[in-house]
Amino acid sequence: MNLKTIRIILTAASGLGTVLWFSGMILANIYLVVAALLILVVIIPVAYSNRNNMKEIFQGKDAAIVDDERTQMINERASNMTMGVYLAVMLYIAVIIVTMRNVYPQYTVVGYALFLSLIFALALYAFARWYYTRKY
Repeated sequence: MNLKTIRIILTAASGLGTVLWFSGMILANIYLVVAALLILVVIIPVAYSNRNNMKEIFQGKDAAIVDDERTQMINERASNMTMGVYLAVMLYIAVIIVTMRNVYPQYTVVGYALFLSLIFALALYAFARWYYTRKY
């Protein structure tokens, strides 16, 4: 199968999965969401088997280079700052919700869920830093 056909198949499957997922969320239909996840399960092996050709699949042979070291550095700094600000704001919101548990006891679970998601995000960030420092 040539790269153009793979690009068309991956793009169509990704679009269909997105439409199914979005429709399932709006209509509160779990079957549409499960169908979107099944499409994702089909897409992942195809994308993984062609992981070395992804640039050629989606850019083409004659595509111009749009990223240089400066652009990559700007993207890295922007993403690090965005993640830091987001985590800090979510942490403050979680602390406020948990400290107001006597006034609004129905939101205590939301505060603890925010704490757990923040711990997961920090663990994922630490793992990614460890992985990429070993890789590069």
